[in-house]
Amino acid sequence: MKAPVVLGIAERLFKFVDVDTLAAAMARSAQRTSVPVALHLDHGHTYEGVMKAVRWGFTSVMFDGSALSLADNLKKTKEITRIAHSLGISVEGELGYIGQSEAAADLPPAEAITAEIAADFVTKTKIDALAVAVGTNHGAVKVTGGLNIMRLAELNHLVDVPLVLHGGSKLSREDCRLVIDNGICKINIATDMSLSAAERLKMELAKAPAANYIHLMTSVKKGVKDLVRKYMLNFDCISRAI
Repeated sequence: MKAPVVLGIAERLFKFVDVDTLAAAMARSAQRTSVPVALHLDHGHTYEGVMKAVRWGFTSVMFDGSALSLADNLKKTKEITRIAHSLGISVEGELGYIGQSEAAADLPPAEAITAEIAADFVTKTKIDALAVAVGTNHGAVKVTGGLNIMRLAELNHLVDVPLVLHGGSKLSREDCRLVIDNGICKINIATDMSLSAAERLKMELAKAPAANYIHLMTSVKKGVKDLVRKYMLNFDCISRAI
């Protein structure tokens, strides 16, 4: 599709795979492709997890301190940014309640991080991108009320780094264009990719319960590929690679 891409893995998934081997394969694939690829640590919650990604050669790391107090989040994000920048690695930070906190869904809008706090956080930490909470459903956290474009526009006006939208799965093409037009530069779709893989697996097993593993995985990969192609079209990021 001639589209730049961010290829990421979340720290919580380290326990399911041999990441040392997987990271090497990711880096090799990125080096061989003809489009820009960022290797990204998604939702790094610990210093150790972030440093592993640094050693693996990732070009971007996210430190998710959203479950911490604002002061602790700022302190830890600032320190990780200092180390990452010294190695030429970009950093994504997070504020608000878009992480894995189950209590997030019950918080009233008034308790959300303000645009002024977000701008101050970016200035003090020197992060390169900021994940913002504007009403999408992230992972198992369900948010009611839909997208808050007014809040997004306010954040975009005051924050001078690219904004990141977690929970981009299930967004319509119209909503994708709306958030991009209002400052979103990176959209995460991991949940939808996972669901697509599971649904493709169920579909193939329903048709052929005795299907072998190679056949199943070939179909699963095609299903995920088709989904990512759809999102690339929705994001209007095709033919952007130079």
